[in-house]
Amino acid sequence: MFSALRLKLHQTFSAQESYDPVWERALDAGDDAGYFAHDSVVWTVHGGMSPIAAGIRALLTQALHPGALAGVAEHSNYQVDPLARLAGTIRWIFTLTYGDTAAADAACDWVKHLHTPVTGRYVSGVGVREDYSANDPGLSAWVHIAFADAFLRSHEIFTGPVPQGADAYVREWATAGELMGVANPPRSDAELKAAIAGYEARGELAGGPRVAEVVSFLKNPPLDPAVLPGYRLLFAAVVATLPENHRQLLGLEPAALGPVPLPGRLGGKTVLAVAGLLLDKRGPAEMAARRRLYRLGVLNDLSYPALAISAGGTAPAGYKSLHVREYVGNGPAAFEALAAGIAGWKLHEGAGLDVRADTPEARLGSHVALGIGLGPARITAPCRVVRLISSDTRRGFAYGTLAGHPESGEESFEAVLENDGSVYVEINAVSRHGNRFYRLVGPFTGATQRVVTGRYVAAARRLAGSS
Repeated sequence: MFSALRLKLHQTFSAQESYDPVWERALDAGDDAGYFAHDSVVWTVHGGMSPIAAGIRALLTQALHPGALAGVAEHSNYQVDPLARLAGTIRWIFTLTYGDTAAADAACDWVKHLHTPVTGRYVSGVGVREDYSANDPGLSAWVHIAFADAFLRSHEIFTGPVPQGADAYVREWATAGELMGVANPPRSDAELKAAIAGYEARGELAGGPRVAEVVSFLKNPPLDPAVLPGYRLLFAAVVATLPENHRQLLGLEPAALGPVPLPGRLGGKTVLAVAGLLLDKRGPAEMAARRRLYRLGVLNDLSYPALAISAGGTAPAGYKSLHVREYVGNGPAAFEALAAGIAGWKLHEGAGLDVRADTPEARLGSHVALGIGLGPARITAPCRVVRLISSDTRRGFAYGTLAGHPESGEESFEAVLENDGSVYVEINAVSRHGNRFYRLVGPFTGATQRVVTGRYVAAARRLAGSS
């Protein structure tokens, strides 16, 4: 129903006509957990929908420093291709937030390399001509401070208080400042507020024609008509929640209907709520990080204690086993076709399931949500790939259940090539009911599993070309 608008949003944030989050999915590579843990406050603040508002607030706040603004105005083509600059900023933020340390370091080095030729002169807020360099620690400090303030305040305003505390976010995100060359970034909310007040007291922030030009552009950027109304409502909400002195320098006023101010914050929450319905709760970058953390043994979110229980042997106490082995075709070509179909989720789609996977093909740690049924009878079953099966004669994977799955356990899907050339599909499941409700409706869920398994076999025959 909303797929077209969802695509427009993806295209906007990625600057891609054919949206494919290749670099985000690649964040599952790496050998460590990164600078920020999966339960860190940085993941909390940078997740969800409030970063959309934070991006607008950060741009407006950063523009108040004449040096930072000069670099953007004189050395970027933001008016010609604003989405490319937005996509580059998002890539840096998400790589630093979710990538391993090597990827994060490389992203920061890439930004500093882009900033190397960004030099010139500007008139300061007190009327003095100054030299600027985008990599100068002083300008980097302002950009970092404006960014931290924008993301923290946007979360507080549009989502709610940070569960771990505002101080924790500022302290954790100080690492980003240090990686970008900031000598002594704020490490508490009080220090962050004091740093901004210092810029204001020293007269280092200013408005003027160049600021007005940027503000005019941000009011009406060349976005897709399907996205623009929501953006304008969100822009008004951000403006309404800016500090009064910043609004004055920017030449902005809260939206009003005559003398009556409009409820900007409510409008912003509405836009972000709609975005939350259209977009995944966790984006591709976070999902990739979770795959990496699972692979490294840092994250285990499975809903059962034992691993590899579908690989054979005796099922643990309280679990039931299901084993299906059916002939589906003959020859290496049939084997390869079935193996590719299993890896690419075609077996599940062919069984009539709605498949929402975070990777085009199954990888270790891949997350997949399987849906069946309609309306109140719809069942959504989230799983994570826990084992890849790869040999000359057996290919496939096993996934384990996550919270919310009606069952608790593992299920494996394999294409098997025998010596005589015959091809089989093998399905092994070891599971128990996920909670009391599903235990009560056990006969129904058992019947559903048998029906779906039968559909898997039929889909395997189609993939192998035998029917």
